[in-house]
Amino acid sequence: MNPTDKERIIHILDAIELIQDWRITRSHDEMYQSAVFRQLEIIGEAARHLSDEFKASFTEVPWRQVTGFRNFIVHHYWDTDWSEIEQTVANDIPEVKRVLMFTLQQANSETGTNTSENTSEQA
Repeated sequence: MNPTDKERIIHILDAIELIQDWRITRSHDEMYQSAVFRQLEIIGEAARHLSDEFKASFTEVPWRQVTGFRNFIVHHYWDTDWSEIEQTVANDIPEVKRVLMFTLQQANSETGTNTSENTSEQA
């Protein structure tokens, strides 16, 4: 069974949590860079499979750019500038996280679920 939109949002938030944690706690060596690439791929792939209705409801997130960035780093890995990745991680990821945490909290309030049960990150 395919993940629901809510489950995909949790996947994205979990990937963001890992990236943000690693950014603080890890050396920014090749392994770190490879791990960040992988999590960005997960974010883009999960975003690509969100329903059109969901994406239309949350236009604050530039969905086309999120999925396009994933496609770029997967299909043009040799031409990816690490400074662009760092800029994305520092500037774009926190805003995506903010919107998706709000979205998840809204969904959970409608179902009576605690957000901390769904993701390791708390707002």
